[in-house]
Amino acid sequence: MRENIVKDKEFYILSRSIDNATKCKITEVNDDFFSIKLENKGRYEVDESVEMFTMTDKGQLYFETIVKEVKDDIISMWFPISYKYLQRREYSRIKLNKEIQLEAEGKKYNALIIDISAGGLKLQTDEQIELLKKYSLNIDIETKQINCTFEPIRIELNGNKFISSGRFTNINNYDRISLVQYCFMKQIENRNK
Repeated sequence: MRENIVKDKEFYILSRSIDNATKCKITEVNDDFFSIKLENKGRYEVDESVEMFTMTDKGQLYFETIVKEVKDDIISMWFPISYKYLQRREYSRIKLNKEIQLEAEGKKYNALIIDISAGGLKLQTDEQIELLKKYSLNIDIETKQINCTFEPIRIELNGNKFISSGRFTNINNYDRISLVQYCFMKQIENRNK
């Protein structure tokens, strides 16, 4: 795991407050701690627990660690005791059974989300939607509403329903990080059931 904690490596960092979720870059690596520079300055405290993750060639590296020192937008943290490689995908994918509406050129399509990640989703519709066309949508995730565009990259017929998989486009960083945190929490909840 230490081979992935190197200078200039990008991570996402999450604290207990979603407002602190942001990207960061490692600036310094020492024997028992490392330092990062936050892309967006947040409120972090010494001894606070934070979660960090990044994509590696072995999959998504995830760990929790403790803040050692805070100096403006530079945070030092202890090396984690344990870590996990969660999956090979860039973003964690979770099953979700939620109805939404897609909209393109004034036409609305009812859809059922099958699974979701911070990168995109898989959904089911009664009528076929178009590949690579942009569909606007709103998704309520717990107490947050995410507004973005969905672009289908694969469509299959399953019985009389259409299953479309695609990516989010036009999604802001804050919403993407909210989705990352939501999917992580659900993934951990599902593992503990």
